[in-house]
Amino acid sequence: MDKSISVIISTYNSADFMAECLDELVNQTIFGHLEIIVVDAASPQKEKDIVNAYQKKYDNITYLRLNKRIGIYPAWNIGIKKTTAPYITPFSTNDRLNPAAYEIMSKALDDNSDYDLVYGDTYLSHQPHTPFGHGVDSPAMVQKWEKYSYKFLLENNCIGPHPMWRRHIHDKIGYFSDEYTALGDQEFWLRLGRHSKMLHIPFFSGLFWWTKKSLSGQDISHTEFIAIRKKYLQQYIEDYDTVTKILDYIRSLIEKGHKQQAKNLIEKYKKEYFYMFES
Repeated sequence: MDKSISVIISTYNSADFMAECLDELVNQTIFGHLEIIVVDAASPQKEKDIVNAYQKKYDNITYLRLNKRIGIYPAWNIGIKKTTAPYITPFSTNDRLNPAAYEIMSKALDDNSDYDLVYGDTYLSHQPHTPFGHGVDSPAMVQKWEKYSYKFLLENNCIGPHPMWRRHIHDKIGYFSDEYTALGDQEFWLRLGRHSKMLHIPFFSGLFWWTKKSLSGQDISHTEFIAIRKKYLQQYIEDYDTVTKILDYIRSLIEKGHKQQAKNLIEKYKKEYFYMFES
């Protein structure tokens, strides 16, 4: 069976979660369409033994062990470069998934060819090993988003932990930056949003274990959040000024009766600065 989705898992000291992680993928409604790539960043624990046990039962799981410890984003990049499926999604060993998550998101990409990334809402838990169903029973801790806009993304990580995107976008904008330790994914979403349309799907795709021990819970994440937002907000402001000047020029063309020339320029710059026009 052709694989349509590549799932990237980075692991380090995650043996306690690995079997649950793989069970979440086995229980996906379209498990047979998944290509699962586990990147072991020289973990001192026994993730390899756990993964090997699953490999004996399923032929769509690849295990890569590195000879030194690296960060999650370089590990993701290694995994991504090994993928063969058209869609990619990351999965943390200590997160949980809606059993229909990958079916729903891949269908959204199938049905919306002009969008390069899709994402849903997320349940949160302060307790490890919390099943996805617990979020359904106790929906107080949630990340539930409104319709996507780039302007909103500048201030909020609305993409969340379980997005899915088209593999070919890496040919356009590159891979995850190793400049960031904790929030390299957020930098990548902002970089991607300047070039591609992204779609929010109003359903809960998974559950995220929030702990101060996670990368996003550490102090460095605050430093990176400020640096990343400053960089992309400045670009947004510069583009806004450029678009304002362009629109002033287009208005002058219309006033002079050059309507076709104005129309051509509108179409041209909408493609170049489309994310400035998104609601």
